[in-house]
Amino acid sequence: METRRHNAFTLIELLVVLAILGLLVGVLLPALRQAREAGRSIVCRSLMKNYTFALYGYFTETRDLLPISVQDPIMRPWFTLDEFRGRIGLPFLTEEYKIRRFPQNIQEYKPSYEKKYICPSASFALKNPEEGLYAMDRSYGLNAHVYYFQDSIRERLLRQSGRILCMADALDWWFNWWGCDKYTETGEEWLGFETYGTAAFRHSRQRANVSFWDGHCAAMTVEELKQNLDEWMRLAERQSR
Repeated sequence: METRRHNAFTLIELLVVLAILGLLVGVLLPALRQAREAGRSIVCRSLMKNYTFALYGYFTETRDLLPISVQDPIMRPWFTLDEFRGRIGLPFLTEEYKIRRFPQNIQEYKPSYEKKYICPSASFALKNPEEGLYAMDRSYGLNAHVYYFQDSIRERLLRQSGRILCMADALDWWFNWWGCDKYTETGEEWLGFETYGTAAFRHSRQRANVSFWDGHCAAMTVEELKQNLDEWMRLAERQSR
């Protein structure tokens, strides 16, 4: 008598196949996440490069820097100014959007940017849209030290633009060295004054994308960013004495 052949999987065979698929998923998912983050980081650097060229172009033409809120008496953040917006192809804003609302509103500036202008890894900004727009001050910040010492380093900005930081991933409209390690404690959760001026190390291996005044970009750890800011700031302080 001819025996029948069974074409169905046995339970053991099915379990083996599922185990193999599970291993493959476990191996491939981290690689997929890394690839996605690499893509987001590339987009972030491209945005930052365009913004830096806009800021530096204004500086080379006027020999002045666009104001940031910590120094501007009218409290207008850099990303609401027509001089900046026009250079990246955005329409000008009305006066109601330019003035800082403080301290009545914790979201100090009216969001005024589409999603494509925001760092794609800036989760706090992207999860908190207002009227379909996103807060630039929860995406990128300017190097506050340049503005503090601008009178003494104008020539250096022109001669050594490739050594001085301009922008960085940030949780506010400016960043500095003394607060840049806050990100490792708070993630993308902006907690008000506790994280003011904080660089955001939101990219792979806890790095922040940064740009220099000549437009080139890099990724820095907390210690690398602190060291870079501290090094040139000491020189600026000596020159200002």
